[in-house]
Amino acid sequence: MLAHHSNHGPYTIHVTGDPTIDWMLVVPEVIAPAALQVSYQWDARVPVQIVSQPGGAALLSMLLDAASNPACTDQVVVTGPVILENATRDPANNAVTRTYTVWQPYPASVRGGALVWRMQQFLGAHRALEGVTPAAEPTPAPDCLVIDDANFGFREHPAVWPLHFGDGYAPRHVILKMSNPLASGPLWERLLADHGNVLTVYCSVGDLRKEYAPVGQPLSWERTGSDITHAVRARPDLSAAARVIVSVGMSGAVLVERNGPATLIFDPLHQEGDWERGKPGTPVGLGTCITAALAIATARDPATPDWSTAIATGLDAGRALHDLRRIQPDAPNGSPPWFPIHAVAECMTQTRETCFRAVAIPAAADWHVFDAVTDESYRAIAARIVVEGDMLACRDLPIERIGAWSSIDRTEIESMRSVRNIIREYITQSRRTRPLSLAVFGPPGAGKSFAIKQMAREWMAGGANISVLEFNLSQLGVISDLPHALQRVRDCAVEGTLPLVFWDEFDTALGGRELGWLAAFLAPMQDGTFLEHGVTRPIGPSIFVFAGGTHATMTSFKARAVDVPGAKATDFLSRLRGFVDILGPNAMHPDDDTFILRRALLLRALLQAKAPALLHGDRLDIDPGVLRAFLDVQTYVHGARSIESIIDMSALSGKLRYERSALPPHHQLNLHVAAEEFLTLVHGTP
Repeated sequence: MLAHHSNHGPYTIHVTGDPTIDWMLVVPEVIAPAALQVSYQWDARVPVQIVSQPGGAALLSMLLDAASNPACTDQVVVTGPVILENATRDPANNAVTRTYTVWQPYPASVRGGALVWRMQQFLGAHRALEGVTPAAEPTPAPDCLVIDDANFGFREHPAVWPLHFGDGYAPRHVILKMSNPLASGPLWERLLADHGNVLTVYCSVGDLRKEYAPVGQPLSWERTGSDITHAVRARPDLSAAARVIVSVGMSGAVLVERNGPATLIFDPLHQEGDWERGKPGTPVGLGTCITAALAIATARDPATPDWSTAIATGLDAGRALHDLRRIQPDAPNGSPPWFPIHAVAECMTQTRETCFRAVAIPAAADWHVFDAVTDESYRAIAARIVVEGDMLACRDLPIERIGAWSSIDRTEIESMRSVRNIIREYITQSRRTRPLSLAVFGPPGAGKSFAIKQMAREWMAGGANISVLEFNLSQLGVISDLPHALQRVRDCAVEGTLPLVFWDEFDTALGGRELGWLAAFLAPMQDGTFLEHGVTRPIGPSIFVFAGGTHATMTSFKARAVDVPGAKATDFLSRLRGFVDILGPNAMHPDDDTFILRRALLLRALLQAKAPALLHGDRLDIDPGVLRAFLDVQTYVHGARSIESIIDMSALSGKLRYERSALPPHHQLNLHVAAEEFLTLVHGTP
């Protein structure tokens, strides 16, 4: 007869798998590579400690025990492996697998704050002498079986699996926290054969990528969600489970149901890696938090667990854990970085607002979160962005912020993030023998240089020593002027800064030759050198940003450049390592529906900077007719510069509201918009 949960008894959860003892080397200062001899480094006053705590399946069991009953209305009984206290005091104990890590103080964020213990390095693991620790046996058979498979031996040894794996045991739920290699070994085969219909698998996107899954760099949540969904469904082994949950760092996860849709759980303000970059140190424990939250969800509603909410709860708890190991110098033993079980359990059980949103992932690769999460039109959201600010108006939408630049447009976000990833990789390289060459396109006034400069400001805030140089090639009269410009670039490199060089209007003519400048840059781009008075000079590390002046997109530039005789366009393009199209506030093509969102973000940012008195709290006071005209006018003659100019020409000094009477006169407006159309919108009706 099949064993199952009785409606009259407590809900039972049993945890099994690979328990560990986590040994932590705790150092009181930030570790830096040492070049001195040991005798010079020796300091008897540095109080280094080594501490330990239960980990793996044992820690997961302890967390579930602390969190399950406060989180559930009915009684929950949790059983699992228990590590004896004497084993945590003996670093030479071979009965349990041991892991070794280094911990040190970090500020709570890159902006500073209280010091927090965070992991600096994972040193490795030493498996138990016998390979695996025998599993404790629950009585009776549990309703939910939770397995922490860290590939430390449990998956390979059926002799230590719970007896309830056999004899007709039919749990309501089996939750497998799995590490690389995925979906392999005797344990996986048994689980799939006997419990595939109730099997929930959790793994990280890092483990998925280790097995050659085509999950690319984080460019947009839409792309990441689709990539992970396709990677899971493309594997017959993984997709045979009832569901697979793949975490994407601390910023989100993807839930792929075997017999249902895939769901993206995401933070609209952060993509993969973004949150962690603001919080120094290596986050740990996310998988434990998510797995515990999933098990609790089965106890709350065994028939239909709310998996999406459970994932969001686990992500919130994982983030909180990164901040909870506060350093208290006056505490006994200096407050070692033990896992704060009860504090994390409290985070998982308290009702609180979460930043995470859930949206179904459609089959089409070119989908947009906007269309899936809101019934409001682009126009309605745009108006709310200007009046309420994007933090409130776009709280359910992915929005990319780089300094003062922001975007909701998926195409623009993906393009910008791809370039940022390329530059970040270049900055971190130890050997940079030639410039990194990129291109940026956009219509006049789109803010091409502004977007890249905001990116540079981010790096400088993070400690990068960057010098920004700008050269307009349409103003350099002859090709002999180029070595003088490159000498300035070289000077920056010699002075120890990384020059970020804008070559504006690089697609302009030279001496009457269309695209004549391209050939002049081939040697600097390829070899990192230039010729001055017959002497070859190295340029040094630098970032070249070629900003288009006559072409609004890379597609437009390529289509024309390859047909220009003698332009060397193919050679030039082959030396570029990336490009970005900045779209600007005008519609780029008839199907460009999101231009109004770009307008709204730009208008809000400009008014916030130039007329802060219009803001009352976060709400901006603007005449509905004025707002309508700014958003709905067909074209801005000079792009973003036209919006800025209209604001500058308006009589806003001392005003608390942007009234229509503050607008510039008809003939001044006509410089930047079709004045008749603009004023008709101002005085029209909604």
